[in-house]
Amino acid sequence: MDATFLSRYAPLAGILLLLALGRAWLQRGRRLEGVFRFLGLVEVGFLGLMLLALIVLGGMQIVLRNIFHGGVLWADPLMRHIVLWLGCLGTALATTRARHINIDVFQRLIPVAWNPLRRAVIHVATAACTFVLGVAAWRLVVDEMSFGETAFASVPVWALQLVLPVAFFLISYRSLVNLFLGREIASDSEPESDSESGPESAPATAAGEVAE
Repeated sequence: MDATFLSRYAPLAGILLLLALGRAWLQRGRRLEGVFRFLGLVEVGFLGLMLLALIVLGGMQIVLRNIFHGGVLWADPLMRHIVLWLGCLGTALATTRARHINIDVFQRLIPVAWNPLRRAVIHVATAACTFVLGVAAWRLVVDEMSFGETAFASVPVWALQLVLPVAFFLISYRSLVNLFLGREIASDSEPESDSESGPESAPATAAGEVAE
C-alpha cells in the first residue's frame, strides 16, 4: 500500500468512517428508525425479487430446452450475473447483523475478558480488507468501461460488475458500524442476542437494522 494509494483513497475511507459514526449515533439514539426500516425492507425486497427472477428464468430455460429444444440466448448470462448480485448484496445484508461467514477459532481460545478486543480487531480487519477489495473492484469496473464490451442484449459488462465495489464498500461501512456499536460476531454455536432488538421475526429484524 503505497503513498499514492493512501492519498487517492484516504478521503473515501474517511467518508465511510464518518458515515458509520453517524449511523451508529443515530441507532444508539433510536433516531430515524422508520427511515432505516423502510430502506431495509427495500433491500430485502430487492434481493427477493432477484431470487424470484432467478427461479423463473431457470425454470423457463428448462422447459424451453426440454420441450421446444431451444432457449432464450440472454437468459443464461443474466442468471449468472443475478447469482453474482445475490452473493454480493446478500453478504452485505448479512454484515448488518454481523452474520457473515467467520471462522470461530479465537473465541474458543482466548479468555472471555479479551472478547471486546477480539471483536474490535475482527471488525477493523474486515472493514480494511473489504475497503481494499472495493478499490480493486472499482479499478476493474473502470477498466471494463474502457473496453466497452457487452454482456448480453446491449448491457455493458461494467454495469453488471458495478455490484462488486458497491458490495465491498457497503460491507466495509457496515463493519465499521458494527465496531462502533460493539456488536458481537454471531456464531452457530450460540443464539444471536442483541439488547437493541425486540421479539421481531428474523426477516423483520434484518430489514429494520439495514444500515444505509
